[in-house]
Order: sequence, then structure tokens, then C-alpha cells
Amino acid sequence: MGKREQQTGQSEKGEQKASSIQQALSGKVGGEERLERPRPTVTPTEIGTAPADELAPQGVLPSLFQPSLLDLAMFCRQFAMLIEVGFPVLKALQLLAKRTAHPKLRRAVEDAAQGIEEGDTIHQSMNRNADVFSPLVINIIRIGEMGGILEGSLVRLAEIMEAKARIKRKIVSASMYPAVALIVAVGVIMVVMVKAIPAFAEVYKDLDKSLPVETQFVIDLSHFLQATWWFLVILLVSVIVGLKLWARTPSGARVFSWLALKLWVFRDITQKIAVARTTRTLGELVLAGIPLTESLSIAADTNENVLVADALHDVQNHVAEGERMAESLAEAGVFPAMVVDMISIGEETGTLDRMLSKVADIYDAEVDSVLNGLASIIEPLLIVFMGGVVIFIALAVMQPYFSLVQAV
Repeated sequence: MGKREQQTGQSEKGEQKASSIQQALSGKVGGEERLERPRPTVTPTEIGTAPADELAPQGVLPSLFQPSLLDLAMFCRQFAMLIEVGFPVLKALQLLAKRTAHPKLRRAVEDAAQGIEEGDTIHQSMNRNADVFSPLVINIIRIGEMGGILEGSLVRLAEIMEAKARIKRKIVSASMYPAVALIVAVGVIMVVMVKAIPAFAEVYKDLDKSLPVETQFVIDLSHFLQATWWFLVILLVSVIVGLKLWARTPSGARVFSWLALKLWVFRDITQKIAVARTTRTLGELVLAGIPLTESLSIAADTNENVLVADALHDVQNHVAEGERMAESLAEAGVFPAMVVDMISIGEETGTLDRMLSKVADIYDAEVDSVLNGLASIIEPLLIVFMGGVVIFIALAVMQPYFSLVQAV
């Protein structure tokens, strides 16, 4: 009798814990949607060993576009938590599909749940929506399934995506002020050229003598903008969209990657960002127990810069043949010598995962420093440039007026 009561108490405690997770996801309390807490069969695809963090709040607004890194990180953390408390994979995906705010991610999770019902593995079912679940997500989940560490792999995956999101947020934040200031300044100049300059042109039209070269240039430019502003807007939008579409093609991605690594304006910051992202991803993957060759392959497949990705694939091939990672990286020449030296020390001392994380921390700080420095340099340069343009227009327009006043 006492043994049965003990088992009943344990079952009720498990159900309460599962219910609390569901309530955290849905914000509802009630018996209708309460799921049972059957303990899944101990298989690599349904149980993990690493502890999961608490559920992140649903704070990302829905979007018609691709889910952000934070959307995917939140999904991974919630998925790991549900598995940790005993939800089978299928029920966890079905529950997350109902509670996911982002419409495209929600459809992808629903499709993944359907794939599980049809007998696919988790990574196979997620591969149905490879545009939503990147190679990083699919490969890490595949490794987690094979090694029986799915829960821990999901948590590591969330940490990788959150680190990438932090770098992306820093870049956007650093470029926001210069971009907005440039757009406003160009808008003001356009208004002056289209609205104010024609009024001066009418005044100077009745003058017998010819206008200065600068004044005539500004007036002709004003007439040109008045007649073709709509065409210029369409042309500008078409060029931007065309470049974005071309950047998604293999040839375009290679050209932009080469420019980012070779042009002195972008070279330093591009290299630092590549080092920070790559070492962060590699460090987390190695720490999670994923073999180095697999980690290099995943890091290459998810790298935004095609040239860096090619170099990592070459390094992977050399490591698979028995070479050390540091030696292969030195031959590739995409990472600074200091990074290669630190990785070499990590390999020699058996602390590669910690050394990669340390490199990532160092370069995260350097990315911050460079972005702040660029913002402080661009701001005064932008002010000087736009001030020079305004002064040139003002002097060109007022020069005939001053000449007329002096003649009178």
C-alpha cells in the first residue's frame, strides 16, 4: 500500500511539472489542454543528458519574413525543456507548433511534427524546411540524435544562435545612425534642388549676362532631377534589389565575400566578425562532444562568407587526413596568426574547446571596439561631407545675386 502511494505521488509530481511547462508556453491554466507525462523510451532521439535552461519569454513579434536567430534560439530552448521533463519528441513539436508566434517557423514545426509521424528522424523532418532550419540546426540535431545528447545539443544550438544574434545586433546598431543621417541629408538636399533652386532659376533667367559655371551646373542638375526623380528612385530600388538577389547566387556571394575580405574599408571588421562567429560555433560544438571534423563542416556550411567557408572545408579535409587544425588554418591564411597560435596551444594542451571560446570572447570585444570606432569616425566625416555639399549649392546659387548687387 505504501509503495503504491509513493508511485502515485511521483506520478502526480511529474504531471504537475509537465503542466507547469505547458502553462509557461501557453499562459493558460486548465485541464482541457493538459498533456500526460509518459516517460519516453530511452533512445538517442528522445532523451538527453545535459541540463536545459529556463524557457525564454515569447518576446519576438511575428513576422512574414524568415524567423530571426532569436526566434530559432527560443524554439530550441523550449524544445530542450520539454524533452527534459519527459515529453516525447512528437508531442513536444506539436505543442511548440501551437505556441510559436512566427508564422513561417510555426508552419515548419508543424511540418516537422508530421515528418516524425511518418517515421522520419528529427533532422530528416526538419530538413523538409531547409530555408527555415539552417544546416547548423539540422546538423547539430542530427549529431544529438546519433549520440543520445539531443537535449544538450539543442541548448548548445540556442547559445550559438544567440551569440550570432548579438554580433548582428552590434553591426546594425553601429550602422543605424550613419544610415539614417545620410538618408535625411540626401532627402533635404533633394527637396532644395527640386523646390528651391527652380525659384532662383526663374529670377536669373531674365539676366542678360551668362551665369557662372557652378550656378549653371546646379540649375541644370535641378531641372534634371525635376524631370527624372521618379526614374532615379525606380533605378535605385532596382539596383539595390538586383544586388541583393545577385548576392544570393553562388557567383554573387563569392564576389561580395572577396570584396568584404580584400577592400581595406571592410577587411578588418569582416575578418574579426568571421573569427568571432567561427570560433564561437566551433567551441560550442566541440564542447558538446561533436567530433572536430563534423564541427568544421557545420561551421563551414553556416558561414556567411563563402571564402571563409571554403577555407574551413579545406581545413576539415586536412584534419580528416590526420593533420592538426592549427597547421591547416595557417595554410588557409584566413585567420590572423595570433588566432592560429592560440588554437595550436589548445590542441597541444587538450583544451581546444576552451581556447576557441576564449578567442571568440576576445574577438567579440574587438568587434565592439572596431564598430564603435567606425561610428565615431563616420559621424564627423558625414557631417563635413554634407556640410560641404550644402555650402557649394548655397554659394553657387547666391553668386549671381551678389554680383548683381555689386553692379547696382
